[in-house]
Amino acid sequence: MTTQGDATTHIGPYRVIRELGAGGMGRVHLAASRSGRAVAVKVVRPELAADPGFRRRFKAEVDAARAVGGAFTAPVVDADPEGPQPWLATAYIPGPSLTDAIGAHGPMPEATLRVFGAGLAEALAAIHRAGLIHRDLKPSNILLTSDGPRVIDFGISRAVDGTVLTAEGQIIGSPGFMSPEQSTGAELTPASDVFALGAVLAFAATGALPFGTGAAHALLYRVAHEEPELDGVPQALLGIVAACLDKDPTRRPTVAQLQGRLRPATTAGWLGAVELQVTAAQRSLREEVRTPLLSRRRVLAGGAVLAVAAAATGTALILRSRDGDATAIPELSWTTDLPQPGMSLLSVTPSTLLCVGETSGVCVDRATGKPLWRDLSGQNTDAIADNKRVYTVRTDGKVHAFGGRSGKELWTASPTGASAPEVEFANGSLLVTRSNGRLQGIDASSGEVRWQTPDMGGPTVVGATRAGHLIVWGRESATSTTAILNGYTAIASDTGDRLWSKDLVALYPPSEGEALYAIDGDMRLLALKPADGDTLWSKPTGLPPTNSAILGWQGSLRLLQGTLFCYPATGAAGATGGLLTAFDPKTGKTLWSVRTAARGMRGYDRSGDTVCYLDQVLHAVDAQTGAKRWTAGSGLGELQFLGAVRDLFLLAGKKGLYGFDAGTGQQVWHHPVSGGSGSWSAVPIDDHVFASWSGKLFCFSVS
Repeated sequence: MTTQGDATTHIGPYRVIRELGAGGMGRVHLAASRSGRAVAVKVVRPELAADPGFRRRFKAEVDAARAVGGAFTAPVVDADPEGPQPWLATAYIPGPSLTDAIGAHGPMPEATLRVFGAGLAEALAAIHRAGLIHRDLKPSNILLTSDGPRVIDFGISRAVDGTVLTAEGQIIGSPGFMSPEQSTGAELTPASDVFALGAVLAFAATGALPFGTGAAHALLYRVAHEEPELDGVPQALLGIVAACLDKDPTRRPTVAQLQGRLRPATTAGWLGAVELQVTAAQRSLREEVRTPLLSRRRVLAGGAVLAVAAAATGTALILRSRDGDATAIPELSWTTDLPQPGMSLLSVTPSTLLCVGETSGVCVDRATGKPLWRDLSGQNTDAIADNKRVYTVRTDGKVHAFGGRSGKELWTASPTGASAPEVEFANGSLLVTRSNGRLQGIDASSGEVRWQTPDMGGPTVVGATRAGHLIVWGRESATSTTAILNGYTAIASDTGDRLWSKDLVALYPPSEGEALYAIDGDMRLLALKPADGDTLWSKPTGLPPTNSAILGWQGSLRLLQGTLFCYPATGAAGATGGLLTAFDPKTGKTLWSVRTAARGMRGYDRSGDTVCYLDQVLHAVDAQTGAKRWTAGSGLGELQFLGAVRDLFLLAGKKGLYGFDAGTGQQVWHHPVSGGSGSWSAVPIDDHVFASWSGKLFCFSVS
């Protein structure tokens, strides 16, 4: 541990940012690795570190925590149980605790509760598989993130074999969430955690503690002898919560049963109003963790330009000063050779990357680049992935599901239809396929076909509402002679029933906000209610009529950092120029519009106050006014727009990848490549860029 004055600056290899809190065991700090990874470091108090018995218990805690994996827990990153002051580092999760979220926004609705409860059950399953019992599952130990809850603090877990980590007679846990057997000191089983899960679900559903408040001894008595207060728990979940809170542990459901009974129809937009809190926490974390690059690199005299050649990776990094503030640039974290040169990156999940060729594929660990499994059978005709599974359509005409990390075949399904199905949509609980103009909804965990729609004329799933309903784009409509319209339909994801339909030029279901956005036949911008398609407001846009300009409107709307953009594709049938327009998503007011010379959909993105689009070169405009800011990329040849990450706009060309500073347009990064061929496929996400080119897969971290 390194200190400066009274402040701790480093714990092991981690730079301390600030203190997160303190408890009986010690202090917890937010810290960052050299690569910019955020961690929570728990440091043992000096007086406890001097106790050999406590050191043994702490080492047991570290070993226990290392054994826990799973998508809904905070994994152990590093530890030093033998050091002068032992410490344990886990991944830091930016997001509010359940306590804070309920306090700020009130009880969760049923759809949110299902995602929340299923995530907790999966986290407990991972803990129990490691032979552990959490023993202190409570709202403050559960954090909310965009892709589900995270269970933290395994500091008082104990092994199922009965290894005691605490002094005799000491009660570990939180009254009101402890099981009856835990409060009386009886032997614990995983069913004790199920009781705590039930209490947590009741709190999330009602905003109140199921056994009330008061002194610890009073709460312990109520838990052991009185029934919980469950008024306000949604009727559909009341039986599940009550079963979890059964006094007899043998009558409680298992976590596996809970995963099935709580299974949500969709996880899209599950956070509701809490999403703004999560986004703010993520943004704040990025600012806190960011280390000025100039403090970590030797700057040449004059400070104007610094070029660093990374011989081991072949990466050239160029750093230019801008008013004394350095732009964060990508650093190569790992690279992997793909099994076949024609493979490219198809999708990014929270833990894996799926790369496919024409008939084959490989799944790669997102953190390390290590190939997890491959299928080079040459039998695959289509593929899609979610955060749990990979789904392929094979030459046998069936859909095959595989474990995302294991590659183990889980099930096969045979949707009805004369032709082989195509995969359209997957969200972890539902897989949607298309065949003969119909959509089929398949249970993602079992392969059971839940529903099938009537013939919709070659439908395409364009997204889902926050309530989980699918938005489908169907056949062209003939209801207007003045505009090219298409039929859009909202479908219930659990039954496949049609909820409503509209003929529109474009329809867009954003992942945030309470409205859908559309353009009608009169080129008016509409805000629609997701539940029934009714119009909330309608505003003229000034966009050209669809029959007067050959533009591709489907997929043209996009919500970015609080602004709604419209950018139709060009060149499909003769259009030689495009139009990028910005709207206020609350009122529909047109903010600005700029003409582009792009042919095809060359792409655009936003970084802070700057929006960039590509035609022959990269153009930057002010995000609020549309005023020109800068152009860049001249002389680099044919370019491909990849998107934005942090303060950079990323492009690809024949000679590699390029990064341009969002504020100035200066080229600040170049990753050169040579000797290969083909186009780049890239996904900027969070502070990473995953990209494939010519049979290679790359991961860059921006820190």
